[in-house]
Amino acid sequence: MPVSENREGEASGALRIYVVTWNMNGKIPERNLANLVDDESARRKHDLYVIGLQEAPSFYVESFFLEILGESYCLVASSVMSSLQLFVFARTALLSFLTDPRSDKVSVGGFGGVIGRQKGAVAVSLRYRQLRFLFLSCHLAPHEGNVGARNAQFARITQSVFARPNTANGCSCLHTATAGSDLVILMGDLNYRVVGHKTSVGILIKNNLEKLLWPRDQLSREVARGNIFNGFVEGPLTFRPTYKYDVGTDNYDTSSKERVPSWTDRILFKVRHKSWLSVAVQDYDSINSLKSSDHRPVKALLRVNTNL
Repeated sequence: MPVSENREGEASGALRIYVVTWNMNGKIPERNLANLVDDESARRKHDLYVIGLQEAPSFYVESFFLEILGESYCLVASSVMSSLQLFVFARTALLSFLTDPRSDKVSVGGFGGVIGRQKGAVAVSLRYRQLRFLFLSCHLAPHEGNVGARNAQFARITQSVFARPNTANGCSCLHTATAGSDLVILMGDLNYRVVGHKTSVGILIKNNLEKLLWPRDQLSREVARGNIFNGFVEGPLTFRPTYKYDVGTDNYDTSSKERVPSWTDRILFKVRHKSWLSVAVQDYDSINSLKSSDHRPVKALLRVNTNL
C-alpha cells in the first residue's frame, strides 16, 4: 500500500521507493527513455523515484523525468557533478513529510573527454518524518585488478560526503556518511567484476546458469571478507550481468578488449535500527529495453515500513 494521507494529513502505511541506476555512456536514447521509470512495476505509481546516473550527458536530464512522471510528482532534491547525476522525485502529496533536503558530492578522480567519466559520488540526504534517508550514487574505478582501489574510494566517499570538517583536508576520521542515517540506499556503477574468462562466463550465461557466477563476483567476495559495504543488503542477482554489451544489441563485448560480463551496476541498502524500520525488496532486475549504452540499467523496488 502506498503512503497515503488520512483526514488529519498524516502519512500512513508503507513507503514505496523505486530506485534505478544507469551508466548512460554519454548518450540519451532516441526512444524508450520512459522505460527507465515507467516499466511494468513502476506503473503502480511509487512514492519516491530515486535516479542515479553515471556518464550522463553534460546537460541536465531532470526535465525528461518530470515530463514522464507527470504533474503528481516534483523534484525534491538533486546532486550533480559532471557526468554523475542523482535525482529524487516525490509524489506531491508527500511533500509536507519530506524536509531538510541536502546535497553533496565527492570526487575521487576520473578524466575528461566527451563524456567526462568522473569517478566519485553524488549524494542527497533528506528527512522523512522523524527518519533521515541518505541516497548515494557512485562511480568507482574500473578494471578487474582494481578491487583495492574501489574499496578505498568507497571508504573515502563515506568519510567525506556530508562530513563536518575538523581536519585540514576537510575530512573527519570519525565520520561516515552512513552513521547518522536511518536508511542508506547505495546505487551506481560500482565496477566490481566477475573473475574468469570471457568464453567460459559467456557459456554459463547462455545456458541461464548465472547463479554459478555468484561466487566469482568481486563485490560478493569483498562483502563476505568484511572488506567493504558492512551492513549493506542486496537483493538476489537473478538477472544477467549488466556489462559490457555491444551498444544497441544483446551481445556481450565482441571488441578486442573482450570484457568479462559482470554485475558492475548494483543497488544496496542499509538500515541503522531494524526495530524502527524494515525494508523489503519487491523487485530487483535489469532493464533490457534500453540498449543505447554498454551498460544495462538496474532497478529496485523497495517497500519501507516504519514503526515510529
